[in-house]
Amino acid sequence: MGQIFDFLLVNPILNALMALYKVTGNLGISIITLTVIIRTILIPAMAPALKTMKKQRELQPQIDKLKKKHGTDKQALAKAQMDLFKEHGINPASGCLTQIVMITVLIALYNVIRKFTVSADLSAINSSIYFSWLKMAEGATIGTQFLYMNLSKPDPYYIVAILSGVLQFLSGKMMMPYIDQAEKAAKKTPEKSDDFAYAMQQQTTYFLPIMNVIIGITLPSGVMLYIIATTIFSMVQNYFATGWGGLKPLITKLNFVAKKG
Repeated sequence: MGQIFDFLLVNPILNALMALYKVTGNLGISIITLTVIIRTILIPAMAPALKTMKKQRELQPQIDKLKKKHGTDKQALAKAQMDLFKEHGINPASGCLTQIVMITVLIALYNVIRKFTVSADLSAINSSIYFSWLKMAEGATIGTQFLYMNLSKPDPYYIVAILSGVLQFLSGKMMMPYIDQAEKAAKKTPEKSDDFAYAMQQQTTYFLPIMNVIIGITLPSGVMLYIIATTIFSMVQNYFATGWGGLKPLITKLNFVAKKG
């Protein structure tokens, strides 16, 4: 199975990264460029999931009314929500397959970057290169210096790890635009039946960025550069698809302060 995965995804991506490295001569720029190219290619695959997300956000006020109407009757609430989704042509599972495809490709990209930055075994890399002119010459080394970082080692100043956590937090907020409504629904619902879902949202929003920082401190900065690039791309993609989402209150406050200043 691993050989099939390498043949279909890892090796083609590895060749693409090597080609970019040959052109730019800079591994950091090559990683960022390859990440953007692959995420751009995956945009059509992400379209159904983003479309569903946008429709669900537009229906959120009606969903909140259903929660208030049905109270603790979870079966009636679930049926009412499914009827609402069906009425507006929404299939909550429509984006699952595309999400799996995207995650699989990104795992392959992650593995390729690790090959370049962790072990940097040229013989292993060259054995997967399709064309002789792309192969590294015997005795050559891959330049891993980018800005102040050695991409094969963790960032000594933890800047990329912290930046990754901050971006992950902002991205999470964009994906959960109705967290305030969820909190209100939980408080109003008898027996607070929505509290668990709301707590899971909160944990995802705050816990994942913290874990990102902790793990990022130990990972090679080349891998973290990829994570940062793909998170920024996701935020830009989500902005054009569904707007600022949960960041809208913060953006509004910043605009108010800027105008006031």
